Amino acid sequence: MKLAHDRLDLLATFLRVAETGSLSKAARLLGITQPTASRRLIELERLLGCKLALRTTASFSLTDEGRLLMAEARALSDGWASLSERISGGRSRPEGTLRVIGPSGYGTGFLTDAVTDLCAAWPQLRVELTLTDRVVDLVATGAECWVCVGEVHDPGLVSRPLGRMERILVAHPALLRRIGRVTPATLPTLPCVGLVPYFHGSVRLRDAAGRSQTVSIDTPLRTDSLLSSYRAILNGAGIGAAAPWMCEADLESGRLKRVLPRLWLEPVGIYVALPPGLHRPARVTAFIAALERRIKDMRGFQSA
Repeated sequence: MKLAHDRLDLLATFLRVAETGSLSKAARLLGITQPTASRRLIELERLLGCKLALRTTASFSLTDEGRLLMAEARALSDGWASLSERISGGRSRPEGTLRVIGPSGYGTGFLTDAVTDLCAAWPQLRVELTLTDRVVDLVATGAECWVCVGEVHDPGLVSRPLGRMERILVAHPALLRRIGRVTPATLPTLPCVGLVPYFHGSVRLRDAAGRSQTVSIDTPLRTDSLLSSYRAILNGAGIGAAAPWMCEADLESGRLKRVLPRLWLEPVGIYVALPPGLHRPARVTAFIAALERRIKDMRGFQSA
């Protein structure tokens, strides 16, 4: 039993060294001395019979064997954490490395806020946040959470709704002066900034009573990036869609004006997608809780 415990310590030390790229940083995070971290790395190399890292006083890099072991060590570490949590009744503290994927626009806002809240609450936890507006293969990336705008259609994932985000039409005041009064009837003839796949082709508008109508839109400029779309709207390229949390300050300052103020676009759902399986590490459940706390009071957000 002592040997198994020692090997877990060796793997945990190696994983932290590999993630930080530094023996001294890894030692501080683990609460051990740098010589101890170095000794454990050497011991693990002797045990496996191969070199895991190339290190000098100025550089550190993993060998091919080290990179292979890093992936395996993560799986072992997560498995051990899962077993520990199940046996202890789920009372484990969030630990290890949380890997999250999220959309770029929302990621620079409340998603990053939730991550920093989590790191402040659990200093030992490490977080890797990847932002992309593309559809991802969650399992292939090795990430544990994917925060998505719009419904997740991958049947191999567990999708949990967090709520829905209101959307409105906005435009630069100079553009509105140039094109004149906007109505649902004239909207198809006016330039719009497309946001694929949420605002292009045709859109559904609804009023406060819930009545809706579908209107075609022309998008001479379209992008799949929320930030690029919003920047183009600010530059006067066309009428565009925006969530209240994003455009609130620009509406108050007059940089943007609301278009068709009595109408709203269909809200979009915010989801968190997870790999299949009943067990969730404590770091995942803690992240989702931090995320829910951050978004529940956002303007225009409706909880699930």
